[in-house]
Amino acid sequence: MTAGTRTSLAAVFEPRSIVVVGASDDSRKIGGKLLAHLVRYGFGGDLYLVNPTRSTVQGLPAHPSVAELPAGVEIDLALVATPAAGVPETVAALADRGTRAAVVVSSGFGETGPEGRELERRTVAAVGDSGMRLLGPNCQGVANVGAGVVASFSSAFGTAAPVPDGSAAVISQSGAMAAVLTQLALPYVDGVRYWAATGNECDLTVADLLGHVVEDPAVRTVQIYLESLGDAPRLAEAARVATERGVTVLVLKSGATAAGGQAAGSHTGALAQEDAVVDAFLRRHGFVRARDPREMSELVRIFTPARRPRGRRVAMVTNSGGLGVLLTDELVRAGLEIARFGAPTLERLAGALPAFAALQNPIDVTAQLLSHPELIREALAAVEADPDVDIVLLGVGILGEYYDLDRILEDVAALNERTDKLVVVSFVAGMPGMVERFAAAGVPAFDDTTACVRAIGRLVDHTLDPPAEPAAAPASPGPVDAPPAGPLSEHAGKDLVRSWGLPVVEGRLVTTPDEAVVAARELGYPVVAKISAPTVAHKTELGLVEIGLTDDAAVRAAAARVAERARAAVEGPIDGILVEPMVADGLEMVVGVLHDPAVGPVVMVGTGGTQAELLEDVALLVPPLSAEAVRRALASLTLSSLLEGYRGAPPRDVDALVRLVLDLAAAPLVASGRVAELDLNPVLVLPAGHGVSIVDVALTVRES
Repeated sequence: MTAGTRTSLAAVFEPRSIVVVGASDDSRKIGGKLLAHLVRYGFGGDLYLVNPTRSTVQGLPAHPSVAELPAGVEIDLALVATPAAGVPETVAALADRGTRAAVVVSSGFGETGPEGRELERRTVAAVGDSGMRLLGPNCQGVANVGAGVVASFSSAFGTAAPVPDGSAAVISQSGAMAAVLTQLALPYVDGVRYWAATGNECDLTVADLLGHVVEDPAVRTVQIYLESLGDAPRLAEAARVATERGVTVLVLKSGATAAGGQAAGSHTGALAQEDAVVDAFLRRHGFVRARDPREMSELVRIFTPARRPRGRRVAMVTNSGGLGVLLTDELVRAGLEIARFGAPTLERLAGALPAFAALQNPIDVTAQLLSHPELIREALAAVEADPDVDIVLLGVGILGEYYDLDRILEDVAALNERTDKLVVVSFVAGMPGMVERFAAAGVPAFDDTTACVRAIGRLVDHTLDPPAEPAAAPASPGPVDAPPAGPLSEHAGKDLVRSWGLPVVEGRLVTTPDEAVVAARELGYPVVAKISAPTVAHKTELGLVEIGLTDDAAVRAAAARVAERARAAVEGPIDGILVEPMVADGLEMVVGVLHDPAVGPVVMVGTGGTQAELLEDVALLVPPLSAEAVRRALASLTLSSLLEGYRGAPPRDVDALVRLVLDLAAAPLVASGRVAELDLNPVLVLPAGHGVSIVDVALTVRES
């Protein structure tokens, strides 16, 4: 089946006709739930049922088989709920009738072992060249609540009140997680329009469905649950469209990508763990990652409203001085700013609040709120008018039945309607149900101070610090010349990296102590002598590096020692001895590349030298890169202050380091995915204006 013949996903989400194969009278069975949900949510298209033993199902006419459906019937979407063994035959019959898409909810396929995988392969083969799309198998179906299409047996749609249509969407590889995310989100969002659980993804994936739903102008947030990145390029493309359309994609990712082929002893492989690669990929493409379902619920409630903050300055209004202090601590930890009020704001507050109220940020309206609920309205109006406030946070505690909660809610909702500032409520230990009432009025609300501030911080960071886009995506490198697959010696690796135009330290490869002396004289003292061999990663630990050699005698003796140690310690070929000049006054960093099986090339930058793995101070970047993205990564490192110049030390040549990272990411062998792992460690970052120098190279080439 070619991409050009494949049916649009409109057949999945906006079908005009549906057939339920395996429809059941028993609403406790999957085939019964599928039909019941279609009826309950008001599917208005043509509905056909297939049941080999019944002429009616749930009061509707049924047909014995797909082949015996009325002649001329065109089927957009088929729901297959039959035993797994018969699914390939059913899919073939649907394909023969020109069915545009099929959802196979049956289980017993690839998730069960070799026999199930063969059955799944036969199911895919049954589609042939018809162009029919498949969702599943082993999935819980799809829904477009806005169109009355709930083609799912999930318990998410069996609740007492139907799921309302709204601006959120849920797409998950797991049916259970799709239901969990839906139920956790519904109290705080206007509704869920699209819903899907993709199961085994023999054809359609989360990425495919995401690419479709973000095109809907009514959708503002999409929650996706992933167990693997799967088709990372398709995910990236869907994310690009989402960003263009102002849709936020929230991701809950479990597990990690299966990283293979890591070279033993590589700094890059040890430091760039799989989940860190996932983080880098998601960050690069503008996804917002949640660590657990509860945090996903927190994020969806603050990202779903269209309001976005203009800055980081927060004004707080509270009824508790202690709560205000706690919120202040949380805000600072989240990288937000405590707004400073101007004189007009302070004067207005002084005229509206009790004489003993705290007027500085956070504003404490005091216990007088009990008898004067208008105090919150007055305080909110004052900070609303302050041009140095971007976010208004109402943080209140223990507001129960003694308080005029209806009036407080009305005042906050009115503020939210008229202002363009972000308005958020932290309602702690008060009347049950108030958080949901604020949310229903369009105001993001939380019952936990930490969750509230964390969500604000994530929204602000995503809004004000979007992913840095490259000036232009690089052209495909096409075929590239590459050495044979496997590890290269340091000498061969340096020659290759040098051919990419990167600043590798000058050196000479020699085979005898006398040749080492000649090389040292040519390069100038002091020098380093070290073994170059493909199978040696950590030369220092094996005593195969000698530094600070200042004269001929020292070089001759050192060359003899490392050669003797190498003969005893190194298995395999030895190129010889590398003699290189000592580079002084450089800050040691590591720059590397690894190949992730899902993401492709990933670039690493961080603290280098022998302490690289001990400190684990690294940042990962997914190409294509921009200078801005590299600078952000460097600023995130613990050693960033050393790059800037710390306690009288000179600032380092950050511009040269940024150029090195960009040039490395764009090197044809890297961009083509032929680099399995590459360590440049250390890279010495010299004082500003003096560049960088690559001192050591460990490179492993992948098979084409």
